[in-house]
Amino acid sequence: MAGALNSLNEDRSRLAWRVRQAGVPSEIIDDLINDNIVARYARRFRLFLQGAPGDVLMIIINGVVKVHCAQPDGRRFLVELAGPGDIIGYVNRLDARGRHCQAFGAQALTNCAVALVSRQRILKLFGDSDHATMISLFERLNTFWGSVVHRYASLMTLSYRERLEAVLAEVAARFGVKDARGTLLTLELGHDDWAEMIGSSRPMVSRLIAEMIEHRVLAREGKRYILLADGGADKPALPTPPLETAPLSAVPARKHGAIIRPARVPS
Repeated sequence: MAGALNSLNEDRSRLAWRVRQAGVPSEIIDDLINDNIVARYARRFRLFLQGAPGDVLMIIINGVVKVHCAQPDGRRFLVELAGPGDIIGYVNRLDARGRHCQAFGAQALTNCAVALVSRQRILKLFGDSDHATMISLFERLNTFWGSVVHRYASLMTLSYRERLEAVLAEVAARFGVKDARGTLLTLELGHDDWAEMIGSSRPMVSRLIAEMIEHRVLAREGKRYILLADGGADKPALPTPPLETAPLSAVPARKHGAIIRPARVPS
């Protein structure tokens, strides 16, 4: 019992630090952290389904979660890989009865721990805040959504190869470990995952990855990839739009469709 309590306190302390780094006021953090529930999920567990009630937000404490958008034909598009400090479950829509429901689904890519926070709790905390605090939060949210829209619009102009290069660079920057060869991607992502990230088919990704390995942009180590230092690891995540681009229909046209964009309160 004592060990579980210490682990819970450590999780809450770590969560408070990460949320504070995002610029959330300390008085809100204290109330938010002390009243939440910390839940742990195993790899591949579905944290919530698309269309489920949207009354709870989740803040990732540790681990990685895939947030995806399912299409009627069975295809899935990966909206983001959420890691420590990110918030998921905040994108909601209204169903036929006017109730808030989850716009996306979420599945654990690794074992993870999350803090569960009810929307009502957040609304009450914000409702008790002064005008200056609310204006500051509004400015941060406006900047955040602006960056999401800008990045998504930029990605739509890229070819499949450049989209893959962009998301590889982003995953390497966030979930990579530097070594003598370049950057080792610590996440085990299959060709289906990469296809979901760039809005292409699995065979297309397989061909692109084979080309990148042949041209020494990528190397493979077991189930993980290495973005080689001499193969463009330092390229901008979003290069200049080319003349030949992938079809726009390949990526779902939605406001929150940024791929691999950390869903955190902006700093």
